[in-house]
Amino acid sequence: MVAASGVLFLCCHGLSAQFVPTLLTNRSYWGDGKSEIDFYQAEFPRDGEARQCELMVILTPQFVSQTDLVPVADPKQSGAVPAIRMNQTATIPRGLVMEQHAVDAVWRMDTMSLARLSFTENDGTGNIWHSLRETRDAGKITWTYLAESYSGSSSPLTYPLGTKPAISYDELPLRVRTIDFSKPAGEFDIDLGFSLAPKAKDLAGLKTARVKWAVGSRVIDVEIEHPGGKDLFAIDANFPFLLREWRGFDGTHWKMKNSIKADYRNYLKNGDRERALKDPMLRHPD
Repeated sequence: MVAASGVLFLCCHGLSAQFVPTLLTNRSYWGDGKSEIDFYQAEFPRDGEARQCELMVILTPQFVSQTDLVPVADPKQSGAVPAIRMNQTATIPRGLVMEQHAVDAVWRMDTMSLARLSFTENDGTGNIWHSLRETRDAGKITWTYLAESYSGSSSPLTYPLGTKPAISYDELPLRVRTIDFSKPAGEFDIDLGFSLAPKAKDLAGLKTARVKWAVGSRVIDVEIEHPGGKDLFAIDANFPFLLREWRGFDGTHWKMKNSIKADYRNYLKNGDRERALKDPMLRHPD
């Protein structure tokens, strides 16, 4: 993990006017190289029942290679670009087995766009891997989708991106925190991309979605209406605009339990989780 100390000074070309770099490029917040680690009590609908589990989201500043997006040790290395990486993990009980899923996303800070997104799952039957990757070529931006599972793999599918902001459903936990909240309320349209989770069948291709928000004294309410239904978000009204709650159109529900700012490499031993959560110097104010 490399501290993204220079991200504040980047030009944010390609960023839609509806989204601002206030969160992602804040040097005071990300310049120390520490991760934001958010813990949620989550509920996922499975087999007609609500399944309870803990979900963790880790946001980490780093430098990556612009060719393959893997982390680089030296930020001055040729081709190194600053990025924010999101790791999201959950283990969902399913009777005798456990459904384990993870989302990994990389946002390039030079273009302020999603560069790569992947979803992995093991549900007792086998492994599933889905990916989405951005390609910028001769002024044209596309997403390429690829899927592999225990039943085989699919040929890559390409989705050309239009003039509206294109947001993948799975990047919403971070993206809704980058909306321009300088006005007390507002709305705009985006192209909402499908979820990589195979169970999200009501989202397919790129569909127009309407984003609405209203700023309160303590909470910003965000609503995203799309062909599958509505998603509702509750975000802190003050920086860093923590996502406190998410009610998904399909019955998925996240509610924040804790949020800390730490270098997780220093908390890898038995008992370190409890130690970190009890440390008041690491916690965000409630």
